[in-house]
Amino acid sequence: MAPATEHPRVRRYRPLLALVVAGPLILAAPATAQTPPLPRIEGSLTMKQAVELALQYNLRVKASAADARAMASMRRESLAPFWPQLSANGYLADQNLAPNVYSSAGTTMARNTQVFSADQTRDANLTFMYALFSGGRDYYGYKAAAARADAARQMLAGSQLDVGMQARLDYIAVLREAENARVTAELLRSVEERVRVSREMFDAGRVPRYYVLRDEAELANVLQMDAMTRSRVEQAMVALKTTLGVDLASPIALADRLAYAPVTVSIDDGVREASAVHPDLKAAAKQREAAQAEVRAAYGNYFPQVAVGAMYDWAWMKSRSEPSSSDNGYSVGLVVTLPLFDGFMRENAVNTAKAKLDRAVQAEGLARQQIAKEVTQAGLMLAAAEKGVEASRKGLEQAEEEFRVVKERFESGRGIQLEILDAQVVVTRARFNAVSALAEYGSALAMWLRATGRVR
Repeated sequence: MAPATEHPRVRRYRPLLALVVAGPLILAAPATAQTPPLPRIEGSLTMKQAVELALQYNLRVKASAADARAMASMRRESLAPFWPQLSANGYLADQNLAPNVYSSAGTTMARNTQVFSADQTRDANLTFMYALFSGGRDYYGYKAAAARADAARQMLAGSQLDVGMQARLDYIAVLREAENARVTAELLRSVEERVRVSREMFDAGRVPRYYVLRDEAELANVLQMDAMTRSRVEQAMVALKTTLGVDLASPIALADRLAYAPVTVSIDDGVREASAVHPDLKAAAKQREAAQAEVRAAYGNYFPQVAVGAMYDWAWMKSRSEPSSSDNGYSVGLVVTLPLFDGFMRENAVNTAKAKLDRAVQAEGLARQQIAKEVTQAGLMLAAAEKGVEASRKGLEQAEEEFRVVKERFESGRGIQLEILDAQVVVTRARFNAVSALAEYGSALAMWLRATGRVR
């Protein structure tokens, strides 16, 4: 069987056809993007420094910043209809059935359409287009994009607000677990000393053996408690480093300690402050503005569309029955289009935009309601935590005094071992309660800052 011969014209256009087919595949090749390694820090860290690190390295903040940049780019993209559109077009047509219609490739607004009647045509042209009036669609489309860009910036501020609060909460959690570990370590030293004394007294015949057995059982329980508290410290530190967005192997130590600093707050003032500065409410307001602009842009489809176009063209043509010829020239035209019927697309587009506007209005109201709720809850929690700190301090003082009295009685031979154990349990619980009260106060203060819209 004889091999098929390739037509000369196909051979001539083979490099161009190969570029047309392979070009999209080359451009569509996936770009590999790797997540950069997490930064490594070391040394002592205050709560203020922890918040600043979280705002700088937290991955949620970085993702929100990328969203804000994307929306800002989309806002600039929406300005494209206000600029003149220009395209360069080239046609290589080879046909034996004429005429045929060819149009610009791609999605450019400066589209070019040609009708070729010759068997072979080579054409090149520049096409210019400028929209004079679009019924307000372009203007209100830009307004909507600008409002969305503003909303994205407020969402970034909201992410920073949440991350700042979480950094404080995680920092306080580490301090809390570290203080609990310190209390447990003190309890362990006390029980170990009591076991030593009990063994000496048993060897001297002053106490029965079950005194030693009870103290040894208590020591085993405290050893288990100590291991658990140390593990919770490490887990809390992992959570803090994750919120900060740093390498989990970073050797850091917390410089601050749990402390009580009275703060006077007013729920009414807090609600007013939050209503003025809270990024969640500002983002919701911008989303509503964007939805309002989209409604007006949808109505623009009912107005006439006016555009001016111009083209300069160079052409070479050849037919079987006629000699080849070439020509060039220009054309300028004004186009006015009045949409009459599009299958109710415009009506449904307006209804969709109105529904989105109603949703945005309700979302803004919900955001305002949620902020008032969070401020009120945070204020109540802060007041309750303040009372808890005072109560825990008094309880700790009383428990320590009771333990001192019971210990003196036992050492003088007027008390029993069970009293020592009970007093030890009470004082340990009081110390845990004091740590918990300070941690809850710090957490309530962090929530108050977040509720009133303050990162720092």
